[in-house]
Amino acid sequence: MAHKFDATLKSIVATRPGDFTAVFGLPTNEPVTAINVDVSTISAATDVALAFGEPIRQIVDLNFQTGPDLGLPGRLLLYNAALHNRHAVAVRSILVLLRPKADSSNLSGSLTYGHDRYRVEFGHEVIRLWQQPVESYLHAGLAALPLATLCRMPANRDLTESLRDVVLEINRRLGMEVNHAEAVRLMKATFNLTSMRVKRSALDSIYRGVGLMQELTAYDEAMEEGELRVSHRLLLRLGEKRFGAVGEAIEAELRAIRDLDRLERLAIAILTTNSWEELLATA
Repeated sequence: MAHKFDATLKSIVATRPGDFTAVFGLPTNEPVTAINVDVSTISAATDVALAFGEPIRQIVDLNFQTGPDLGLPGRLLLYNAALHNRHAVAVRSILVLLRPKADSSNLSGSLTYGHDRYRVEFGHEVIRLWQQPVESYLHAGLAALPLATLCRMPANRDLTESLRDVVLEINRRLGMEVNHAEAVRLMKATFNLTSMRVKRSALDSIYRGVGLMQELTAYDEAMEEGELRVSHRLLLRLGEKRFGAVGEAIEAELRAIRDLDRLERLAIAILTTNSWEELLATA
């Protein structure tokens, strides 16, 4: 899964796991906490594992997927077995597909291989978000609200219009039901997930006038300005040590670069270039 979406979903589920019990059909009558999923016996770790009961009676292993991966069923089995080995309780595996691009014919909810006494059968659940009714998520716990943007929308309406209505409802609930800092965090998650479904031009229309998003945009712009200043200062110091004093024209050209990815490439290129001019010619 793409890192931005991966971090977004891990964060909102791990901090408010109880908000997902209704939409994912999880137990509602016992305490739930997110547990450490860095299983030392395997090189990869699952997305989010939730423990139910005190002491733990059951673990639900949640995996979110944005793109195709033919090895998914086998990995789900691996995570399931590793979590059972560590905690010695039943483990229920749920795969949440965030968009149709992630779907494939082998995601049937079961994995079977071998025969006779060596036969292995592993069952897991597959939730295809674009088939889920959006109303269920809009009425779920607050942390589940961002996922509503990926759910089934009315077939007879423009997608952008439907998503704007969804975002406005999310904005309304966040403004009424949670503190300001948490509201901003969940609105950012909402924006990140919406960006998986529509282009940038549509995002501008969907989030126009949404107060929480305007505040978040201003914050992100301020953070980006800070990163640019640090990158410019670092490049100037490193370059002066390697190439000597920087002239006014070169410094102005360097400070005019506002692409953080390019600035990172320039920092790496300092090691192999021999002059300010050669460095700035780096793509």
